[in-house]
Parts: sequence; structure tokens; C-alpha cells
Amino acid sequence: MRHRQAEQAATERLATLTEISPGQFELKGALILSTVPSLARQGARLLKAVRTKRDSTPLALEIDLSGVKRSSSAGIALLLDWVDQAGSDGIDLQFRNWPEALARIASFSNVEGLLRIEAAQHG
Repeated sequence: MRHRQAEQAATERLATLTEISPGQFELKGALILSTVPSLARQGARLLKAVRTKRDSTPLALEIDLSGVKRSSSAGIALLLDWVDQAGSDGIDLQFRNWPEALARIASFSNVEGLLRIEAAQHG
């Protein structure tokens, strides 16, 4: 049991979602199957906090992906989930500084339009 808890804690340290300024966050570390559950919880807390703090004005959030060092399709699924959750709450969520490997996975999955990668890379 103790080994499993230590292993989970180590996995969660592999990736973090941190606020760097109001409305701007950075995602660092590995965006892989083992880190997605922890990141999903962090993202849910972030969106809940935004919902409870905001007034009636539309809100935009930005997540910098330049700190993502490893990625997989599980990471793309997480980002899509965040976009969906944010959109349901009227929050414009954008990602910037896409790592090449992560953008390639999104392209192979045919979801770059949903994640607005083209605009982020060239805008």
C-alpha cells in the first residue's frame, strides 16, 4: 500500500498545471496516461475556481504548453476534455506554444481544429 502511494505521488510530480498570472497557466512535465488523472483533477479545480470567481463577462484562459516534455494521445484527450468543460462554462480556453510531438499527435488524431492548433502556431 505504501509503495503504491509513493508511486502515485511520484507520477503526479511528473506533470503540473500552475497559474503564472491571472488567466494564464503553464503545463509542465509529461502529458501521458499516468499523469492524466492528476492533471484532470487540477484542471477541474481550475475551471471550478474560474466559475465561482467570475462575473458575467466572458473569460479567456490560456495554457502554455512549452513545458510539456513527453506526450501521448491520453494528453490530447485531456486537452479536448478541458476545452469541452471550458466551453460549457462560456470560457474561451486556448493553448499556446505547442510542442511539435503533441501537435503531431493531434494532427494524426484529426483534432487540431478542435484544439485550434493552426491558429495558435501561426497567430
